[in-house]
Amino acid sequence: MKRIIKLVIWTIVLGGLGYFAYTKLGQNKAKLEADSKLSQERNTVIPVMTGKVEMSTMSGEFNVVGNFAPFQQVAVMSETAGKIVALNFNNGSTVQAGATLASVDNELLKIQLETTKTNLAKAENDLSRLQKLLGEGGITQQQIDDAKLGIENLRQQIKASDKQISMSYVKAPISGVVTNKMVERGSLIAPAMQLATITNISRLKMQVYLTEEQVVTVKKGQRIAMKADLFPDRNFEGTVTFIDVNADSSRRYLVEIEIVNLGDTLKAGMTGTVAFKGGSTRQVLAVPREAIVGSLQDAKVYVVENGKAVLRPVTVGSVFGNRVQVRDGLKEGETIVVSGQINLEDGKEINLVTGGK
Repeated sequence: MKRIIKLVIWTIVLGGLGYFAYTKLGQNKAKLEADSKLSQERNTVIPVMTGKVEMSTMSGEFNVVGNFAPFQQVAVMSETAGKIVALNFNNGSTVQAGATLASVDNELLKIQLETTKTNLAKAENDLSRLQKLLGEGGITQQQIDDAKLGIENLRQQIKASDKQISMSYVKAPISGVVTNKMVERGSLIAPAMQLATITNISRLKMQVYLTEEQVVTVKKGQRIAMKADLFPDRNFEGTVTFIDVNADSSRRYLVEIEIVNLGDTLKAGMTGTVAFKGGSTRQVLAVPREAIVGSLQDAKVYVVENGKAVLRPVTVGSVFGNRVQVRDGLKEGETIVVSGQINLEDGKEINLVTGGK
């Protein structure tokens, strides 16, 4: 009897605990759903900072970021097939143009060349005897002509063998530093196979991309000042050597400025800033740089229309200071979002926190 009473009591206790837990979980779930709904309601209207599309003064002096490229860079290629029997370079080796970098086994070619030279000597002796017999009437002119033709063929074979032997020596096409070594002594190579790369950085080419307004102010041969990001306290100067006549897909023109790289201080791939001067000052339509969504090549701006942020594609031009020239897509006086875009979506309602940039 006592056991039955204990069992009933435990059943009641456990049932009560289960009911309490179930009730508490339900209350918590309801509270979380209410909080989530409230959060969604609060985020329906996004607070943003806005500014105006307005005319700005763009100076004729402008700075452009670019990259240092090697003056020359050439892949070392094989011209023949065979096994490398000598290798005269490693990664980092400094080589001069014309230096032998590798030798391919050419013993068979040399044997063929010597055999051909022996046959040529014999053919020339035979021709000399035939020419003596021609005067005595023992042979015909046709035999003499055939002998001369045979001699000429042998001479051409010697030239071909000499060329093949010379191709078995891989020579440096330019002076510079060897990188990207791809073979070792004993490697088997084939024609047109890359063995390494030679890079010449005794001079460098600073490559920058200019807009159409900028590129017309630059002249070939013009001296230009620049700085390398890694050496902000040093000044460099170069000469404009190339101005592209065709714009790329982003409507910018490649300009190359050649500089002497004393002591190989700079390396290819480093970045720097070029200071261009001499252009005319003018008024252009512009927006703050932070208003641009995405890259300058595919720029978009949120425009405020009827209390909503409407994403609009724009065509941009030069960057000057913290502003970006706008060529198409916006009108003067329009209100744009300059801060808070990270939370925005196209057509989202917004709360104008301020309007003064």
